[in-house]
Amino acid sequence: MIDKTLLKKLNFIEIYQFFGGIVGILFMTYLIFTTNVIEYRGPFYIQLIMPFLFFAFCTYSAWVLNKKKYLRGLNLVIISLILQLIGFEIYGIYYTSVNGIAVNFTLDLTNDIFTGFDFQFSQFLLAFRESESIFHLKLNLLAIAMLLFVCKILKEFKRSLYSII
Repeated sequence: MIDKTLLKKLNFIEIYQFFGGIVGILFMTYLIFTTNVIEYRGPFYIQLIMPFLFFAFCTYSAWVLNKKKYLRGLNLVIISLILQLIGFEIYGIYYTSVNGIAVNFTLDLTNDIFTGFDFQFSQFLLAFRESESIFHLKLNLLAIAMLLFVCKILKEFKRSLYSII
């Protein structure tokens, strides 16, 4: 039997994943309707499809947790959090993924070394730009904290399963 505090923590993870995924899908839908999608042709449709796949994956992990398949759901949440750990803009390739909220430690190595913090809401960007002189790295501190939290919950869940046997 799973205790109530563990269930509350699992419900928190489920709600976080679900609302982050829904907000991301709604935001990406808004961006598609307000931008010129005709510019995206051929392989660049991947840039339109990938955000929906990412947010659908996050929402699916919440759905799996809701169906009481905790072990599988927590493993899916860990995968989605690993995808959110690092964002970068290096030599014209830009990648960032956030489900929910991100608190990023940013390192700008373009000309000098600059550091800072920024906040982001649900988004997924994979882009190829013409600028090759930009070199930014972002480390999502909230994703690290959530990853540690989810791993701790997974360990507690496994311990509660083994205590039943």
